Amino acid sequence: MWLRMVLELPSCDLVPAGFPIASYSFPDPLCLFTHSSIYTAGLLLPGVISAFVLLGPTSAVPWVAGALFAILTFTPLPLCTGRFSERFIQFSCRRAAAYFPLSVVCEDAGAFLSDHGYVFGFCPHSALPVALPAAFATNSQLLPKALRGRTHGLASSVCFQVPIVRQLYWWLGVRPATRSVMQQLLAQRRVAVLVPGGVKEVLKMEHGIEVAYLSTRKGFVRIAVQCGAPIVPVWAFGQTRAYSWVRPGPPLVPSWLVARISRMFGAVPIYMFGAYGTSMPHRERIMVVIGRPIPVQQMDDPPEEVVSELLRKFMDDLQVLYDKHKDQYGRGEELRIF
Repeated sequence: MWLRMVLELPSCDLVPAGFPIASYSFPDPLCLFTHSSIYTAGLLLPGVISAFVLLGPTSAVPWVAGALFAILTFTPLPLCTGRFSERFIQFSCRRAAAYFPLSVVCEDAGAFLSDHGYVFGFCPHSALPVALPAAFATNSQLLPKALRGRTHGLASSVCFQVPIVRQLYWWLGVRPATRSVMQQLLAQRRVAVLVPGGVKEVLKMEHGIEVAYLSTRKGFVRIAVQCGAPIVPVWAFGQTRAYSWVRPGPPLVPSWLVARISRMFGAVPIYMFGAYGTSMPHRERIMVVIGRPIPVQQMDDPPEEVVSELLRKFMDDLQVLYDKHKDQYGRGEELRIF
């Protein structure tokens, strides 16, 4: 059992709609490393404390373990990046894309310009948005040429305080999901990829249907307008089936308690399992469909009605995108947008 952390995973090649997808059986090293890093990070600090208690301060073991913990936690992330990390991520992304398999369909690749920043609204969150880094790692070759090398997934800031996890996310191009970071990326004409539904969407998930929690998510729209960055709807078909899940709730656990715990920790206490009951995801075909950009007019202080109208436009375009491709790439499930 493990708690979901707001993350993302690895990459593949751009394919036209209807392109036949081959099936592969390669293991997914990025999933293995991601899950192992989460487990290891969770045990590292308790292990250091236990070493001091059991071995005493005169032993070298707890001091070495403590120094390792401090290095992994506080070393500036740019110093952790090099040729090895780049090669590891490239290899892992290719294998991850082959594992599911995962592909990307872009409805209008020519609509994206290399000198523009964009805000991608990635849906659904699912139990874990495993397709996000798979498609949008900075070195992903899945994307149109105008987007390659400048995409960054956004994750909860707490992820960058956890040793090992923070290094892996940084290598993937993931950055903290803060207003300042997002504005900086867009000012640099880069692509910010975020999951607007977040924790609230996980609390709304239901088996047998697709859900997207968007009706109150105005923050990413407001930042897009302030930076003059077009907003792009994205849907990952098949991602919901990558993990089986059980979420605590009535009658055993009150809904308000689950919601309070989720707000407190920035993660929903959800039990997930994949293939053969392990943390490896099920091998389900995943198709990430990128819609057409929604143009915005730059405003330093956009009126509330402008933000609300753009959010409504995003929700409508996402629904159209889903309905257009659900029979070809999904299983025809109903989409419920909250």
